[in-house]
Amino acid sequence: MAITTLDEVLEFLDIETAYFIITPSNNSLTFTSSSGGPVTLDLTSASYDGAGLATHVQTVMNANTTLTGTGTITFAVSYSSSTRKFSINAGAGKTIAYTHSSSDAGLTLGFTSNKTATQTITSDIPAGDPSQVVSSIKDSVEEFVTQYCSRTFEETSYRLERYDGNGCRILRLDNYPVTAVDRVSIWTLDMISVKNSNATSTASVSVTTTGLRLVLDGVVDSTITFASNATMSAVVTAINALGNGWEAKLNSSTYANFKSTELIPVYGLSAIDDNWVYLRKTDTPLDDFDVLLERGQIARYSEWPFGNRNIYVDYTAGYTSDNMPNDLKLAIKIIIQFFYNKRDDDSFGLKEYRAHNIWATFDKEELFPKEAKYILNRYKKVRV
Repeated sequence: MAITTLDEVLEFLDIETAYFIITPSNNSLTFTSSSGGPVTLDLTSASYDGAGLATHVQTVMNANTTLTGTGTITFAVSYSSSTRKFSINAGAGKTIAYTHSSSDAGLTLGFTSNKTATQTITSDIPAGDPSQVVSSIKDSVEEFVTQYCSRTFEETSYRLERYDGNGCRILRLDNYPVTAVDRVSIWTLDMISVKNSNATSTASVSVTTTGLRLVLDGVVDSTITFASNATMSAVVTAINALGNGWEAKLNSSTYANFKSTELIPVYGLSAIDDNWVYLRKTDTPLDDFDVLLERGQIARYSEWPFGNRNIYVDYTAGYTSDNMPNDLKLAIKIIIQFFYNKRDDDSFGLKEYRAHNIWATFDKEELFPKEAKYILNRYKKVRV
């Protein structure tokens, strides 16, 4: 999902979504195949996207018995959305040639010159489909807006997101509006202890979102996954089966059937020379709180305990495509339009230039439309 759709942006920019328009003034293509020709083909007047026009040209070519030799050749026509070029393939051992002077549709397909007989001919220049440029700008703008506002706007689920306890009643989540809170916990419990008995070497343990990463002398072992080892006891058994000095134990037999996915991510804990490191899960689940959904705040009836990253929250926050704010989408469109119109401007952002002594200054405000900034500032996350 995205903040706004490509179709919405194209409509805002007044760019047609049907990128190739065939009319009586640009509907002819002249080809010569190894079976016969030259033959001038007439395309049907209509609006096409790239794939649709490729399919239509292919249909028209294969319907001409002179070009195909009554079925001897079957042409394949394709359009690449990455290169924005058309390719026409006559098949192994067959050829196709193109005559530009009598092809008024040639430029529409990106052909600018004659093509000599060969198995495959391809457009000379990119053709149509400005959505590729717009889509690239759109992706970059949405990434910029996310960073500028310090928020993720699309609805996303967050698991074991950690916060510092501040001794106050209000905990401000990183993302909002909140649509669901599945768990709030404080403090941790030591589940599994891990060490490596090797000395004068290096060994470390990490817990990722998918399993364990054990590193001994730079050699990585990531075979202990949560998918294959669903419980704490299974993880311990798998570590002990590795050998190479690795050893693990449960800190309590009561933890044996706890889900391994409950382990909290940690990275690079040194376990060399019999140094025990501890893999943990959250400890105390809470029920004495209220959630302020729109603000993205969790209000506890008593204070949050002071601590460093001692609060854990599983929650879902953000907007769906149905309730994404219209003014936020407008800001995105304004910025996209600004960059789209500037894409060929060599002096982009240049405020002042002097030829003598090569003096140039840039206007920072001009790099970001103030109309969009006014809207985005309303959504910008501010920490207090």
